[in-house]
Amino acid sequence: MKKVMTILGTIIIASTLLASCGGGSIEKDAKEIAEIQCKAQQLIKKSTSGDMSLIEESTKLALESEILLKELEEKYTSDSDKKKLSAALLKAMSNCK
Repeated sequence: MKKVMTILGTIIIASTLLASCGGGSIEKDAKEIAEIQCKAQQLIKKSTSGDMSLIEESTKLALESEILLKELEEKYTSDSDKKKLSAALLKAMSNCK
């Protein structure tokens, strides 16, 4: 359970950081990060049964998300790009099931 909470916390922090970023092929980048975060969220929901393989996979996705966020922070620096990416991410995350 502690690992699940750690992973969930990482995803929330990653989402917050991404919301403060911005960018070039903004929609594509937002869609990519949203897909990763959606997969991680779905695995967290399923992992309540205690399946360690789901927790491990969710951890890998969280790490992948963090790496992508760091790349986006370097790629998008202007305020207008940050706002565009934030809006694109919200739109992409709304499709998360």
